[in-house]
Amino acid sequence: MLVSILSIIVNIAYFVVLNMNIYTDRAMMPTGEIREWHRSPIARLNIADQSFLFYLQIVLAAASIITSVLFLFGVRGRMIRTIQLVSIIGSTIVFIIIMIVTSNSHAKYA
Repeated sequence: MLVSILSIIVNIAYFVVLNMNIYTDRAMMPTGEIREWHRSPIARLNIADQSFLFYLQIVLAAASIITSVLFLFGVRGRMIRTIQLVSIIGSTIVFIIIMIVTSNSHAKYA
């Protein structure tokens, strides 16, 4: 039961972090001035054309939350437990991959 509650909290925290503006991009504009943007990891994934990682995160988080809620409402079963554990681990791994990819991506402005 504790794993189910933690799974829900962790997946919500992942989405909060993915929507926070934690990156700052700077680029020289043709007029000579420097423009600055504050972007979230989701925005950086879109710029890098890797938004499929965000969709994968959504699917894994949804599976994790749904199985956690089922488990909290009393649905017991080995299959539900297995799906819950795989989706929690998968969601965490994809979150880490997203953070690594977005920290190493640099947008090009022409």
